[in-house]
Amino acid sequence: MANVLSQKTLDTIAEVKKKYPTGLAATLPALHLTQAELGYVPLEAELAIAAALDVPPTRVHEVVTFYAMFHSHEVGRHVVKMCRNLSCELRGGKRLIERAEEILGIKVGETTPDGRITLEHEECLASCGTGPALWCDDNLVENITEEKLETFLHSLK
Repeated sequence: MANVLSQKTLDTIAEVKKKYPTGLAATLPALHLTQAELGYVPLEAELAIAAALDVPPTRVHEVVTFYAMFHSHEVGRHVVKMCRNLSCELRGGKRLIERAEEILGIKVGETTPDGRITLEHEECLASCGTGPALWCDDNLVENITEEKLETFLHSLK
């Protein structure tokens, strides 16, 4: 099986591993490096990480599937995560998610046909006092209105 990760990423993972007491402790940084290179963490990459860190593949898979920040499937260039927890819901969050689906022409969990935007929901973005909120490209967008949402989504295209 050809390695899905570049030699540069594998070398960086090996260097990172040296900074931790065990290979398992280096799993999160290795996954971040992998997702930075590939945009997601496919099963083949999980196996490569497990081999590089000398840990069971199931342990790597557990981490990938536990944290919402990792994607096990291809996603768009921008991943828009919209909060659907109670505070955001009470301030129109559900309607904003529906509006995002209308604007993008996709449903939650899907990616636009051009591969630019994946729409997801997040259980909580810890922005209860300033919701509704969304997270995209390491940025939190708060106090979303329909107008603000439309402007934001169009800026990603």
